[in-house]
Amino acid sequence: SGMVKSINVGGKEEQLPPENALYEEAFTTAGDVMKHSLELLNAPDFDSKASWKLDCQSEGITVHYKDLPDGRYFAGRCKVGISAKDLVYQFWDHLDTDHEWNDNIKSAQKLHRITDHTDVVTYNSNDVLIIKSREFVAARCLRQVNNAWILSGRSVNLKELPETKAAVRAYLHIGLGRSIPDPEDPEHSCIYDYVVCMDLKGMMFKSAVNQVMGRATLKDIENVRNHCNNVLRKQLYPNL
Repeated sequence: SGMVKSINVGGKEEQLPPENALYEEAFTTAGDVMKHSLELLNAPDFDSKASWKLDCQSEGITVHYKDLPDGRYFAGRCKVGISAKDLVYQFWDHLDTDHEWNDNIKSAQKLHRITDHTDVVTYNSNDVLIIKSREFVAARCLRQVNNAWILSGRSVNLKELPETKAAVRAYLHIGLGRSIPDPEDPEHSCIYDYVVCMDLKGMMFKSAVNQVMGRATLKDIENVRNHCNNVLRKQLYPNL
């Protein structure tokens, strides 16, 4: 069409490079999910969780849920002992090592870099509670908005990676991480929010999934916090 495809979200405009024209759908999806993320995060009660219900909690971590048209959204929060930027770049750049420290994940990899701040990734989850292993292919978008670092993803179809019988491919409506500098120690600590809404597909009753999804989310956040606090913190700030 000769038209320049661009996304303009979170105060940053990006053009789709012509050599990545094949990933136009993923690029558009990345922009859309970031727009959705910002609406969610900017809702007047996102931080207070006034209209959300508490699902579960462990020491220093809370998981709330809210039913929205896409399905049930789960939102977890905790404090993490690395900086906001370091945390988001751990997810952006190093997802291929996630399985080494997060037992919810079987494998993860970046498939295509579309622009500096959009990409396409795939990951496979391990069985978690009653939820059997699932495969995901998602477009992601990374933004810094004011003092927050935000990374969000949504499922996308990729011709080169059709669904197979080997794995049930779930649909991720949104998977979002936001990290904000911890006012008490902005250089080495952040407040981490994690929001997820997905359709697991396959033979799963929604009611059963909804009962365990909060606990699966909690486990995921615990894994992230443990890795950051016990491993990355020492690597990143050896002089602390």
